[in-house]
Order: sequence, then C-alpha cells, then structure tokens
Amino acid sequence: MLPLKKDIKLVRSLHQKKFRNEFGLFLVEGKKMVEEALNSSFELHSLYTTDNNLENKLAQKVTSKEMEMMSALNSPSSYLAVLQQKPTAFKPSAHMGHTVMVLDGMADPGNLGTIMRTAEWFGIQTIFHTEDGVEIYNPKTVQATMGSVFRVDVQMGSTTDIIHYLKSNSYQFVGADLKGQSIYEYPFAGKEAIVIGSESHGIRKDMRDAIDTFINIPGHGQAESLNASIATSIVLSEMFRKKIK
Repeated sequence: MLPLKKDIKLVRSLHQKKFRNEFGLFLVEGKKMVEEALNSSFELHSLYTTDNNLENKLAQKVTSKEMEMMSALNSPSSYLAVLQQKPTAFKPSAHMGHTVMVLDGMADPGNLGTIMRTAEWFGIQTIFHTEDGVEIYNPKTVQATMGSVFRVDVQMGSTTDIIHYLKSNSYQFVGADLKGQSIYEYPFAGKEAIVIGSESHGIRKDMRDAIDTFINIPGHGQAESLNASIATSIVLSEMFRKKIK
C-alpha cells in the first residue's frame, strides 16, 4: 500500500486523460458502482472508503477531507476504487448479437455513458466507438454508465476498421438522421448496426457513405434536434418493441 499522500496524488492525476493513459488506470466512485467493480472482471488497483463498516481487507480508511481531495465528483461518495483499464485494441468478439451500436465521433462523456447504460438495458452487447471520440474511462462516462462499463463491450477503432468489420459480417448500417425514414415505419428485422452521430456534427461523411438506411424520430416541436443519448433510447425502444413481437 502506498503512503496516503502518494495515493492522493496518484488518484487526483487520474482526473486527467493524460495520466489515465500513462498509468492504465481509472476511477470508480459510489457504493453501488464500487461493489459492481469488485464483482467484475476488472483488476482492482486500490480501494478507499470513509465507511468504518466496510469489511474489505483491501480497503484503506480515509477521512472525508482526503476523499474530497481524491474525488472527481462535486459531492464525493464514501467509496472510491482505482481499477486497471482493459486493452482498447480493436478486437471484436464473434458473439455480438443481431444488433450492435456504432457511435461516430461521440464527444460528450455523459452521453457516451448513458448510451452504454441504455444499450445494456435493451440487450445490446457490443458498441463500436470511433477512436476520435471520448474515452470510455473518463470519470463522467464511467459514472453515467451506472455499472454498464463493467459489462458492455466497447470496441474503439478507426471508421474504416469499424465499417469493414461490420460489413464483412453482414451487418446493415442504419443511421439516425433528421431526413431518414420514420423509426415507426422501419421494420428493425435484420442484422443491424445502429449508427448515432456526434452531438454537434451528426454522422460524418465517411460513416454516412456506409449507411444502408437512414431513420429519424418524428417530432412536432421547434427544437432543432434531440440529445444523442435521448435519441438512442427512443430508437432502441422502438427496435426492441418490434423485435420481441
């Protein structure tokens, strides 16, 4: 166990992507999230708590002030764990299911985390995420997943690699776009890769060129567009409804 001052310095450094990449570590905060982390296949580096009742020999007791210094949250939890990252090299599993998701340039960590959580809810096992998007180990992403980060397989790769792999495995690319066919008319009956674009640019040209069908969520208000994670929830809900019939 490192002396506590060194622990604090290390944990605080993990608020920054540079050091998360350098050390291959990331943060998990909150009692439920930490419990899920400890029961996952991720390797534990260190564990901290202000809770006197936590019976875990690996846990180091810290004060509320020390936890506040380490936490990446505005309101620190009583539990914080540091975990080893898993390799992010592009290596998809052969067992991906009939529906996967493709995120093109997703930049907002909260949206990415919420999409991971939503995908798991609807039974999607694999998300393909372009390598220029936000990292999955960003603290805001991890917190927004509410534990799905430990179970959903996120494959980060180039646009070219993602397209080639999925096309060669007979997936149809279905892209969410304002000018597409209504999701309430699209059958969602095949082997599909649901493509969601970035918050500011939508689906970019290289990815657009691979799309087989564009779909949209009909609306009647004056808003310009939907938040990416909200749009994902609506699309996946309709897809799930049709596929369980």
